[in-house]
Amino acid sequence: MLPMRTQIASTWTWSRLSAVTLLLGLSVAGCQADSFNVTIDVTEQRQVGQVGGTISTLLPTPFVFAVNLNDEAKIRNANPPRQAFIKDFTMVITGTARPVGDIDTFDYLNTAEFFVEPTRAGSVLQKVKVADIPAKEGPAGQISPRLVSNLDLLPLLQEGARLTSTATGSTPSDDVTYSASIVLGVDVF
Repeated sequence: MLPMRTQIASTWTWSRLSAVTLLLGLSVAGCQADSFNVTIDVTEQRQVGQVGGTISTLLPTPFVFAVNLNDEAKIRNANPPRQAFIKDFTMVITGTARPVGDIDTFDYLNTAEFFVEPTRAGSVLQKVKVADIPAKEGPAGQISPRLVSNLDLLPLLQEGARLTSTATGSTPSDDVTYSASIVLGVDVF
């Protein structure tokens, strides 16, 4: 059995440690992240095959961003968005238009540029270039366009925006399908 003085000191130390732990826990729980990511899957695209043709886009179906960043912040218990930018952008060949024995790649592509533009008629916001593929990628099954850095897309995304593209190259010999994934980095107040 410990002497009374040691028992009191030990109890006081544990009480004090418990109080400090509780306060630290409350302060950490009250802290909010200063940013978060939102991953968006772009609708599968199809480049129609045709021998001897040329392409003018890499997104035959423009992709409308259906994301509400204010709602995303609420879901994460974060403050309202302050700015948003594309953090990662990847395109991958899918198997939808690939019968057995077919090997599809992006070898038909020479260059591409990607834009985010407003969807609202009469918008004062301008179409902005967000990424490009400046040179032929070669026979890769996955490509990651080069991103324009520090480009705040929040005003466009809040108003309503879509992803479009231009491209150069020859049409593939048969249909090629691919999907894309975009990671938005969102900074909050």
